[in-house]
Amino acid sequence: MLHRFLLTILPSPALSAEVDRLKALVHERVGSFSGRNTVPHITLFFADLPLECEGDICEGIARGVVGQQGFTLRYNGIIHFPDKRTIYIDPVEKDAIATVRTPIVAALKAIDPLRESIRETDHPHLTIAAGLKPAQFQCAWESLAPHVLHAEEQVTEVVLLRRAMREGERYAHVRSFALE
Repeated sequence: MLHRFLLTILPSPALSAEVDRLKALVHERVGSFSGRNTVPHITLFFADLPLECEGDICEGIARGVVGQQGFTLRYNGIIHFPDKRTIYIDPVEKDAIATVRTPIVAALKAIDPLRESIRETDHPHLTIAAGLKPAQFQCAWESLAPHVLHAEEQVTEVVLLRRAMREGERYAHVRSFALE
């Protein structure tokens, strides 16, 4: 049985509540979509691996966060990818996110059993709705107008989540890794 391991930046409780509110609004208007029941997060990487790899993953992340500084993360607006399948809140400090993500991914790829499975996210975003069909997108986009959302918060940790790769499974907290 494979598990999806997801290393994330979790938004503040207030911003998470707002994302959940926006997801509910979109769900009410367009029906089901990908990520509807997923905890609000920015993905740094994901990997589909057996549960036995969890210790190696935690060890790699712990090595990768050494010397990494916390930072201020601002969000500016609700936007979408060009294919109009995903609507998200845009984090401004993408370079700061990459600065944290890069050494973690390098540390994980240095561990043989993990090397081929690590999939880093090179365009960080805070998803509201994903996997939208064209008609769903149009309705969702209109319901989120005027596409304004501003927030600012301190990122002080990265959080590893895990879920079994079975229908209906939800992510569970595995471990938080503090940034300096």
